[in-house]
Amino acid sequence: MTEKEQRFFFAILYYAAIGAVLFFCFRYLLPWLLPFLLGAGLAALLHPLSLRTAKKWKLSEKTASLGIIIGFYLLIVSTASLFLAILLAQGYELLLRLPELYTQTIAPMLERVQSSLNAAAFRIFRDNSHLTLLSDAVSSVTRQAAVDGSAFLLSKLASGAARLPNFLLALLFTVMISLLTAGNYETVSDFIQQVIPPSAAAFTRRLQDFLRETLWQYVRAYTILMAVTFLELTVGLWIMGFSYVLPVAATIALVDLLPVLGCGTVLVPWGLFLLAGGDPAGGSGLLILYGIIALIRAILEPRVVGSHLGLHPVASITAMYAGLRIGGLVGMLLAPMAVLAVLKLGKPET
Repeated sequence: MTEKEQRFFFAILYYAAIGAVLFFCFRYLLPWLLPFLLGAGLAALLHPLSLRTAKKWKLSEKTASLGIIIGFYLLIVSTASLFLAILLAQGYELLLRLPELYTQTIAPMLERVQSSLNAAAFRIFRDNSHLTLLSDAVSSVTRQAAVDGSAFLLSKLASGAARLPNFLLALLFTVMISLLTAGNYETVSDFIQQVIPPSAAAFTRRLQDFLRETLWQYVRAYTILMAVTFLELTVGLWIMGFSYVLPVAATIALVDLLPVLGCGTVLVPWGLFLLAGGDPAGGSGLLILYGIIALIRAILEPRVVGSHLGLHPVASITAMYAGLRIGGLVGMLLAPMAVLAVLKLGKPET
């Protein structure tokens, strides 16, 4: 084996080891340590603002830190409560009305699309019997899927409600840890530095730099972009007269957040379906709305993000699938970040 082949082999082992450690941490340690990590991380992110506030208003560092983090929680709770109350009310009503909406809206539109396809097929092939059988089967499957989908989503809501006490308990621990960390930031920081072995000090510094300069900036930037997309969708769908604007806009905005995918994966097929179903105003409106969102996104993204995730689309999709198999939806969202962490943290220091 040549020296070049040896370097390549050991590089593969090195990245595989980092990947295995990240997998173990994500799969087993993260659920246990998540309240501490979130609470301490939030206190660390708000600490610079607390220092500036203490200096400006002549307050003690502890008082300023507690005031800032309490104010942050009050702002988040008040905003989220109002938004979630409207979102959940509309979403629950939408789930209950899915079979009715299918019968009154989707089924007639499918029939119009089927008639158009049959007419086109007859003009081309002069025999549309097979197409008629296929379209009838598709219509039946779609009708049953709407009914089953409504029942499935309702069962998922019930399952989520059953897990709500554990979520609230974890949230309570997160808030307590953030308050304790903010009020004793220097003490907690010194303790963590003493616990970390000297051999891991360099890696810890690189991890801090990654979290502060790469991950946090990326999350902040795409949160802004998702909020802008949600606002655009809400206003656009409301102007066009669609019902249940908030849950629909929230769902599309979440799809837009996923790497590689975008809101066009929902708006474009939806718009084409409405056009084929005899609703040119609605279909054209959705396509125009997508064009506006894509244009604003192209203008804002370079200024807000500064640089993209840095992963090839194939790597992003592969990571998303692996994350979905390992940790469900949360794993799918976090997997590209984990791959980026391996690439960033695996580079030797210069």
